[in-house]
Amino acid sequence: MSSEPPPAAGQPRDSERPRKAPLLRPTADGPHALRLLVVDDEPSICQALELLFGWHGLEVVTALSAADATRAIADSTFDVLLIDLRLHDARGDAVFRAAIERDPTFRERTLFMTGDITVEAERIISATNCPFLRKPFDITLAVQAIAALVGVSYPQIEHRSGSGSSLGDDGFVR
Repeated sequence: MSSEPPPAAGQPRDSERPRKAPLLRPTADGPHALRLLVVDDEPSICQALELLFGWHGLEVVTALSAADATRAIADSTFDVLLIDLRLHDARGDAVFRAAIERDPTFRERTLFMTGDITVEAERIISATNCPFLRKPFDITLAVQAIAALVGVSYPQIEHRSGSGSSLGDDGFVR
């Protein structure tokens, strides 16, 4: 007997919902699924982003702290890092600096996210020369921004004006 609650009338179970094909990155060894490390100290945000980015075809690993992120970067390979600026144990730019010490190409493959709208937050992120997303953000535009960092195209969506997205036309803020 399944412990999963039945879906609402007319709604498919999660296992029956259509998912997008994996977002592939070409490599010398052939194409592989684009791997994303999401670093945020809010478990609910990590869980939501893992589900949403997964639905869009990304392979997602999450880290709930700077220490967890640093270990994950040392132990695995990621195509893109999505790092929250404010973490409980450090700022996201410290995670970024640790990542580029290990692999300098993360300078071009890191995207920040933040709900902090202060000038100080913008200054900190600007010093990294990385693009950033303002929370809350449109998930499809975020996927486009992530894909763009590694030179992969992701289908454009029709975006209604006035939808409240804080992302630029290319999917992220510089």
